[in-house]
Amino acid sequence: MKNGEVLVIDPYMGAAGDMFVGALAGLGVDFSKPIEALSDVGTVEIHKVNYGYRVSTQSHLSELDTEEVLDIMSKIMEKVPIVDPYREFALRALRILIEAEKWAHRTFRIGEGGHLHEISDIVIDLILVAYGLQILEAKKIYCLYPIMVGEGIIRFSHGVFEVPAPATRWIIDNYMLPTKRGPYDVELLTPTGAAIIAALQPIFVDRRDLEKNFIIESIGVGLGHRKLPELNALKIYVATERKEPFLEEIIELETTIDDIAPEYLSYIYRFLDAYEITITPAIGKKNRLAMILRVLCSEEKEKECVEKIFRATGTLGIRRKVVRRYVRPRRYEVRHIIVDGHEFRVIFKEGKPEYSQILRIAKKMHLTPLEVLRKLQLNN
Repeated sequence: MKNGEVLVIDPYMGAAGDMFVGALAGLGVDFSKPIEALSDVGTVEIHKVNYGYRVSTQSHLSELDTEEVLDIMSKIMEKVPIVDPYREFALRALRILIEAEKWAHRTFRIGEGGHLHEISDIVIDLILVAYGLQILEAKKIYCLYPIMVGEGIIRFSHGVFEVPAPATRWIIDNYMLPTKRGPYDVELLTPTGAAIIAALQPIFVDRRDLEKNFIIESIGVGLGHRKLPELNALKIYVATERKEPFLEEIIELETTIDDIAPEYLSYIYRFLDAYEITITPAIGKKNRLAMILRVLCSEEKEKECVEKIFRATGTLGIRRKVVRRYVRPRRYEVRHIIVDGHEFRVIFKEGKPEYSQILRIAKKMHLTPLEVLRKLQLNN
């Protein structure tokens, strides 16, 4: 990576350890050296396919206790070598996984909490990700949100659980990962994927602001093994940060609606993936009360938005025009805040805490969102 470039992680289809490795391979990282050092732990195959890279591993180790795992990780990283801060990142991710697994074992009584299952996969994934970040000399890392976790239930050796899995849920809650359920009825975010994101401590950026904040230079695509209607992939961008306002072209879609109740039209806010959605009261034909729906979206999302507007509203026509607008990059930061003696890592956008994170703190602390906000204002 050149000076001034950053990494941007896009977990729209969730994240897993092997998907991180595949995406880094797509950015040009040669993993032959760490794969050789990992030969006693397991074998790794990285395949280039049409849209990206798919990683497969085969374990050479059985169940180990956590101290043995940490020792193996440290020795392999010395052999490669992997140095700080990337070495510390890998160990931090492993510790997060260990704590998550211990909590899951205690809470759901699913076996011994001192052992990690699929240990070879975990060691391989974390070491390869740390090596890839070191080769790229990644200093500043962003992550787009929401991180999609999937839906439905999963079945594995410990039983049947609702997505996200217990260990993943613990990481999400304790590290305030900005997640969202969907878009498919499968597990998308694995415990290893969640631990990697938590250990990276990235600056989180709303996915809708990707092009507003970054100029993308290259893309690495790491493919998952499950076939889904959309490309099952984790994307990592090498990008430069925008500093000044810029002019962009977007699509404006508009329609007038006078034959459905407002509560049914409000569904559109959850249904559309758009930059902006507004509904304005109006007087329509024959002096009927009406509503004007106005949607701003990218050209790439135009066809999808048109189809969804027709489905959600039943309208017979949609007006379209190209709009040019000046856009200023959004300012994001992550702050550590204290609420009643408990520390939380919260996303701030334009100097204001994101509501979804305030809501999560409120639920955890048995407060209302307004009470949390007032406590923050008092602390400042």
